Amino acid sequence: MTRRSPIGLLASALVLLPALGMAQEEPERNPGGVEGGYDPAVGLFVADSDAGFKLSLGAYSQFRYSMNWREDRADSVQKFEQEFSIPRTEIFLEGSYTDRLDFQLRTSITDGSDFELLVAYLAYRFSEDWNVTIGKQFIPLSREDWQYAQDLLAIDFSANDNTFASGTALGLVLNATIQDWLRFWIALDDGSFSAKRVLPMVEESDALLSGRFEFQIAGTEWSVWDDLIGRRGRPFSVLIGIAPAYLVRTGEDLRFGDEHQLNLDLSLNGDGYQVLVAGSWTARNPRLADRYNNYGLYAQGGYFVSDTWQLYGRYDFVSPGDQPALGSQELEDFTAVSAGLNWLPFRRTNRWKISAEVGYLFSALNNTIVAPSGTLGWLASDTAGQTLVRLQAQFGF
Repeated sequence: MTRRSPIGLLASALVLLPALGMAQEEPERNPGGVEGGYDPAVGLFVADSDAGFKLSLGAYSQFRYSMNWREDRADSVQKFEQEFSIPRTEIFLEGSYTDRLDFQLRTSITDGSDFELLVAYLAYRFSEDWNVTIGKQFIPLSREDWQYAQDLLAIDFSANDNTFASGTALGLVLNATIQDWLRFWIALDDGSFSAKRVLPMVEESDALLSGRFEFQIAGTEWSVWDDLIGRRGRPFSVLIGIAPAYLVRTGEDLRFGDEHQLNLDLSLNGDGYQVLVAGSWTARNPRLADRYNNYGLYAQGGYFVSDTWQLYGRYDFVSPGDQPALGSQELEDFTAVSAGLNWLPFRRTNRWKISAEVGYLFSALNNTIVAPSGTLGWLASDTAGQTLVRLQAQFGF
């Protein structure tokens, strides 16, 4: 008998779609109801309101210049390095085929011209407050990782996200909104606790069972949490997020919870400001090593000094916990601070943004569990102390 993994069972869910009424949702053709135009939130669109159909096309790109200064480096290591890059260009199609059936396709092109299918999912809405999505999508765990790059406060994602986040994965997600104080997501996917790990593996198939629960203890508008920027004119709101996750391994036997993660975050949003404080605990149990724990913490906040100019700052901390070192060098904490200035010329969209950022890394990156990457900005170094200056132009439609 062929053994099927939990993720393999997701394919079986497709046979349930006609039973949900999707087969009876074929839109009627009515050329008279077709319209088109531009929506700042989604880009160019064409729609047939009579049939419930809408298709939107959008894109944005980032052009970046980075400068790094390493301190106390070896003579063989260059002290100053600079680089021009286009870290990402994203093109996306999204919309509704009927008044219940939604979809999204999003591609990303990196600076190395690597083409990635970032998102490809189908969503069915049972009602205004309940829906299910299946396909490749962002998994609701940390609040930062769940944002698109265009909607970040800083120039790029944090070291916490680079180390612990799941990123996009193939799976099924159930979402519900309970009035204006609670919403949650339950997901089963083939991700893990790090965007750098590729699953499923050949010999064994892993699955991630996770959930995210958000409690809006002040405010009534969920839309204020759609980005990490915090525009002027928003009401005061407070959000608490809790997101547990368990990695299920299928080998000779099914093992549940061998590795698990817990994310907690607190967000404040108001008239021209937004603050986010988040922590993460990841317990890992490698197949050929002892169990250990990693920890992460970051805090960030931004404030608009005018309608279009914003100041921000961020603190980033990643601890190896009790993870054993691979060699003779002991692992150390990653600690970095950064501050920046954003200019967002159009109130109707976040896709146009000019940013300048300066940061300082107190640690020797090679001695931490944070891996260097082009988007993270910090360069590999065996000595403590590194200064980073970045300039970025983000634009699109």
